[in-house]
Parts: sequence; structure tokens; C-alpha cells
Amino acid sequence: MRKILSSLALIALTAALAPAEVLYSSIPNALPPNVPSVGYEATSTAEFGGLIQFAGSGGSYSALRATVVMSNWALASDYDSTLAGYKQLLTLTIYNVGPGDTVGTKIASDTVDAFIPWRPAASAGCGTAWRAADGQCYNGLATEVTFDLPNVTVSGQVIYGLSFDTTNYGANPTGTPGPYDSLNFGLAETSPKVGSNPLPDTAYWNTTHAGFYTDNGAGGVGTFRQDTNWAPDSGALEFDTPEPATLTLLGAGLIGLAFFRRRGRA
Repeated sequence: MRKILSSLALIALTAALAPAEVLYSSIPNALPPNVPSVGYEATSTAEFGGLIQFAGSGGSYSALRATVVMSNWALASDYDSTLAGYKQLLTLTIYNVGPGDTVGTKIASDTVDAFIPWRPAASAGCGTAWRAADGQCYNGLATEVTFDLPNVTVSGQVIYGLSFDTTNYGANPTGTPGPYDSLNFGLAETSPKVGSNPLPDTAYWNTTHAGFYTDNGAGGVGTFRQDTNWAPDSGALEFDTPEPATLTLLGAGLIGLAFFRRRGRA
């Protein structure tokens, strides 16, 4: 019996420790010091995203995990130099693709209180920017934020959107200037390395400024909808399926049972 329990525990742990399956990724293998980005306060934005195709056929997942790249331009000297950064509520939502590639029904969303590190202070020879280890000057600092989307069923394609509040924009504008006014959603300038962009020249955008849309607001403003003329840029993010927690718990439980039996026989 002890041999059977040990074998089952090993099988369970092997499954639990298997690497996550990446379904979509446009994030570089090595995150650069900064990336091009969309500033929400600067562009009157409440939500920004895109339509993506997962690798494989899609289907039902026990969970999805998403990682997005943010670019922070805020300086500690302008806010609080005693802290390494600030906290910001960010929401990632995934939607079904509706008729004509419109935004369909909501599938799931996750809101996280993300820690955003300050960008470094200005460097000599870079003006107001900072110089990274690669010798280049950057206005912002790239950082990754992770979201969990449990118990989801998706097709091969979804529309995602990232939203947060700034002083004047978002679902609940703060009305008070803060570092979030200098927080941007990072962009990728190359095709995704996993999955694909079925509509590579498009983004999905909710901005209240008509002139920012390619159609000058003819399709509506202040609503999350498709926009064009974005090639080669798309949101810098990754979706994967994390290791199954149930298998991890099963493995831990079986090991504990086997250990208990050994102690009982000692």
C-alpha cells in the first residue's frame, strides 16, 4: 500500500509541476527597460485591448492566467520618495467576439491592486529620460502585472481589454491628479510569438476623444469598440493555463498520507 501511495503522489506532483501552456504571447522573452505604450490620461482612455487568437483550438479551461506589460512614467520625486512605487487597481476583462468582430458578451474579469515601481530619475545626457544598462534613454519603466481568470470557457478567439481610472477618465475618475496619470499600457511592435492577431491593423479602444479614432468618432466615442490603423502595434501581453491546483493539492495530500503511515509504523 505504501508503494502505491508513493507512486500516486509522484504522478500527481509530476502533473502539478508541469509547465504552464502558453496560449498567446507578444511579450519579449527578456523584458526590455521600456516599451511603446498607450497613456490613458493623455489619450482620454478608459479601456484598451485587442482581438487575439489562442494557439490550438481553444475550449474549456479550469483557469487562465494573463500577464500584461505596463509602462510607468511617474517619478518618486514627484510623489513619495520613501516608497519604491505605488499601488494601482487594474482590471483585465475578456469578451466573446460578437458579430462582425464587435465586442461580445463578457466572459470573465479580474481586478488586481498592482504594485507599480517608480521609473528611475533622469540621467545626464538623456534630458528628462533615464539611461538603462543598454545605454539607451527611456521615458518610462516596463513592469509586468499578472491576472487570474478562473473557471472560463473560451473559443479560439477572444477580445481583451485593460481598464483603470485616472484623474479624468475611466469608469470612476479620481478627480485628483496622481501617478496613475503617467501609467501606460505597453505595446508590442512585432507579431506574437505564440497565437496570432487575426486583425493585425486593429485595436479595441474606449476613448472619449473623437479625433483619436481613425473614423473621427463616427462609430461612437466613450465605448469599447474596434479602431483601425494600429499596425504594427498591439497590446503586450500573455495568456497561459497555470498548473492545476487540484493536482497540486492531491499530490500534497497523498504525500502527507504516505508520511503519516510511515510515522505510524516507526
